[in-house]
This record gives sequence, structure tokens and C-alpha cells, in this order.
Amino acid sequence: MTFLSVCYRDGLLPDEQARRLGLQPYKPRRQRDRKPTGRRLSPQEVKKLRATVDTAVLKGKRDLAILDMMLYAGLRRAEVCSLTGDSLQQQDGRFWLTIQGKGSKTRRLKVHDVLYQSLADWLAEAGKLKQTKDVLFEGMTRHGRLTGNPLTGATVGRIVAEYGHAAGLAPASGANALAPHDLRRTCARNAYDNGAPPPKIQQFLGHANIETTMRYIGYDEDDTETATDYVRY
Repeated sequence: MTFLSVCYRDGLLPDEQARRLGLQPYKPRRQRDRKPTGRRLSPQEVKKLRATVDTAVLKGKRDLAILDMMLYAGLRRAEVCSLTGDSLQQQDGRFWLTIQGKGSKTRRLKVHDVLYQSLADWLAEAGKLKQTKDVLFEGMTRHGRLTGNPLTGATVGRIVAEYGHAAGLAPASGANALAPHDLRRTCARNAYDNGAPPPKIQQFLGHANIETTMRYIGYDEDDTETATDYVRY
């Protein structure tokens, strides 16, 4: 910006004179919204959501494992639906998930202890009844019987909305109902709040672009703190 442009911006140069000089009206640069986009649940809301699931029945065991796949592994609904028995492996005393993400990209995630427990509970019960090994989560009839068919994205959406409503967190349906992506965002933000660096979260979520990850987790509001504050020798 030239000296005359600065003068015009600051009101020190009359409009007529500015026009003769060919100066353009100053338009302030739009500030980017630094707040994370989309809905996230607080830790208390996550506990409330999980507590509404009746794990005394087979459907509840399945549904809790599905919720935990998004809350503790940050999976997309389509990724939950595509999981198979081979997606879960054990290595070096840990369990790992192999995820087929967008664009046929594969990523490998360590299974969180809470997720492992809900998965173990589901598989211990469903293993006796499962109709197929090709899918990790099967559909169910209204009478609670496994169908052998993989879940659909719409079914995962209904499961999340159902428990979100039961927990008093959102309406049962419509634009404001709790959605699978809200749980994925919740996972990302919780990891960030607990110290995970954004590149690690990007890898964890399977994002091609770090900017997408930053929209999930948001930016720090303190503009006075920069990388300079972290330099120590």
C-alpha cells in the first residue's frame, strides 16, 4: 500500500482528490473466523451421551461401539460402515484399526482403551450370533436380530440422533439433530485440547489438507502468542 493510499484510508485525503489520483476506496480485509466450525460436545456431554445406551441388550452393545468409533477414533460414518473383521488387528500388545478413507486412502489408528472395551463387549456377544465376518457392524431387525447386512450411513445417522435426543442434547431429527460428524469433530477438538499437535490430528482424521483440520479444531484466540514464545535455548 502506497503512502497516498494510507492517507486516503485514514481519512487524510479528500475523496475528490483521491479519485483524481486513481486511488481505490479502501476495503478492510475480511477477518477469518477463528472459531471451530460445526458442533462439538463437551466431555460432560460425551459422558451423558454414552450413559444413555442400554448395554444390557445386543443393540446397545453394538450402538455404543459405533458411537465410540466416532468419539475415540474420529471415524466418518462411511468408514464405520465399511469396517470388516480384518480391520481390527493386534500388534505389539496393542490393537489397531486399518481404515479405508476418502479417495481409497488407508490409515492406521491405535485403538483407544475405551473403544477397545466397547468393541470387546460387542464382539463377545455378537460373535456367537453374527451372520457374516465381512462386516464389523451388522444391521438389525426391529426385534434385535442381526441381518448379516452392513450398516448404511443413514442408519448410523439415526443411531447418533436417537441417543443425542435421549441424552437431551438435541432434537430427534432435523438440521439440529446430533450427527455423526459432530462426534468426529468432538474427537478432534478433544485431542487438540489435550495437547495433540494439528499435524497429528490431520493424520488421525485422514484429512488431505491441514486447513480442513484447523476448521475442525479452531485457532487459538490469543493473537499475542506466536511461535516466538516457544523458542528457548
